[in-house]
Amino acid sequence: MIVIGRNQTTLNQVTKKHKGLIGLQGDVSNPGSVREMAAFLRDRYPEASILFNSAGIMREFKLIDDSLDLERTTAEIQTNLNGTIWMTEALLPQLAQQSEAMIVTVSSGLSYVTSPLHPVYSATKAGVHMFSDALRIQLKKAGKNIHVMELVPPLVAETNLLPENEGPIPSMSLDTLVKHGLKGMEKNKKRVVPGLSKVLRFGGKFFPDVLANSMARG
Repeated sequence: MIVIGRNQTTLNQVTKKHKGLIGLQGDVSNPGSVREMAAFLRDRYPEASILFNSAGIMREFKLIDDSLDLERTTAEIQTNLNGTIWMTEALLPQLAQQSEAMIVTVSSGLSYVTSPLHPVYSATKAGVHMFSDALRIQLKKAGKNIHVMELVPPLVAETNLLPENEGPIPSMSLDTLVKHGLKGMEKNKKRVVPGLSKVLRFGGKFFPDVLANSMARG
């Protein structure tokens, strides 16, 4: 298994702790880096058949703060949405050569209901959701044996998106999410919506404003 990360020191720590993992330094928010990673994987690991898009950041800020710069307000778009699209597009030629392949995208329960404290995060995850559906349909119409599964987690402990137990949304353990994800991959599910994400999906259809306002603390 190959894991990608921006920080080489962190990659070294992870690969040392978990034997068998291969670390690859790269930045999914940088198209040049994405091209380099795709070329590396094509040349060194042409048999790779599963892409798991898991990079994500979540930032809390107020849009009316005139000290914000444009780059900060769009950083989540670069990583969460562009990174998912770029990695997928860059690796599609390699995945299409396999007898069977899979692409896993990670959206969020907040793709169904916005979090007012995080004004861009929900937008990026809604974009990942829409992109996943479009990708799945295109690949099916093209006759490609590439499964597309969208993993829709609630807030997950140990991801550092938010301080643990902060806010009105309870978190799920990373171990529990992994179990849900692996089970869905084994069954070639189109979408896995575990835990509180099911509630957000339902609420997003019938009373999105109530839920969004309930999350607007402070």
